Amino acid sequence: MNEKKVLLIDDETSLQRSLSLGLLQKGYETETCESGLCGLKALGSIQGKQTPFRYVVVDLRLPDIDGIKLLKVIKFNYPDLPVVLITGYGNETTEANAKTEKADAYLEKPFTAEELTRIFEEIPLKKTEPAVAVEENAETTGERSVSAYVLLNFNETADLTSIYQDLYFMDQVLYCDAIKGDFDLALLLQAGSMADIRSMVDNRIKTIPGVQEAVFLPVNPPQLPESVANIIGTFDKALGRDKGNPDAATNANFWKSASSYVFLEIEKEKLEQVYPTLYINDQVVSCESIAGKYDIVLLMQGSSFAEIDRNILTKIKPLDGVLRIKEMPIIKLFEM
Repeated sequence: MNEKKVLLIDDETSLQRSLSLGLLQKGYETETCESGLCGLKALGSIQGKQTPFRYVVVDLRLPDIDGIKLLKVIKFNYPDLPVVLITGYGNETTEANAKTEKADAYLEKPFTAEELTRIFEEIPLKKTEPAVAVEENAETTGERSVSAYVLLNFNETADLTSIYQDLYFMDQVLYCDAIKGDFDLALLLQAGSMADIRSMVDNRIKTIPGVQEAVFLPVNPPQLPESVANIIGTFDKALGRDKGNPDAATNANFWKSASSYVFLEIEKEKLEQVYPTLYINDQVVSCESIAGKYDIVLLMQGSSFAEIDRNILTKIKPLDGVLRIKEMPIIKLFEM
């Protein structure tokens, strides 16, 4: 059994090779991961095994998540596991943030395997135990509800401002947003059953004068492996948020920055891989699996629409399994 096992989370192939070889010569076995999600899966897989990782090395810039956030998640789950944050783009603020989030060491690139092992030797080793998950029960979680998105189109004679105001304050409407693109309004409805939501759409929304089209998209939580579901759950707890909860973001926050709904069509057999990667994307406020015309809906926020567009182009569009993407920016009513 090799008691000096290192998990290296970095997407730079040349660094993976050189460090793995250099650490091996120093007596360390290295497992490499190219993304934060891959790293979290690797950490989760060690439970119950006799060869847990003794050190984790995390790059600041990863393709799916900011390294500081990943550090926070790892320390939440494994508070005694030594983590070394590495970067080629560091500054005093980065180093200060690393210390605040309890990084055991901070190292700027380029560095050698000898420098890294010297740091390992200076870190006091502790027995690493994963954080214990707290199980929820029916008494604490309250009544369960279901939700669905509805995309609406109106004819040219419709009074959209008046309709928006009526829908915004309607019972069971969580979100009501004016959007650009193929539709005029996006609603998120919530009720005790999907039948209640369908009844509301048929009897109260489709009957509004001027409605031309109403696309119904029920939220349908994906069936994920327990290991992936656990990663998502602890990710939210570590960062103090819940992307799976529609109440996690409010319309009030949207006006402070650019926000967009992003609807995706995904290859069915790839949903299990794509969903968690989208979920941990830094600009994704909400990520939900839906049924109907689309497979996933994201609520994304950024400092500008251009920033959101760059994220979609560089981090979402290249994902294996993503077939089509439809972005619908949220707009203020006076821009309509």
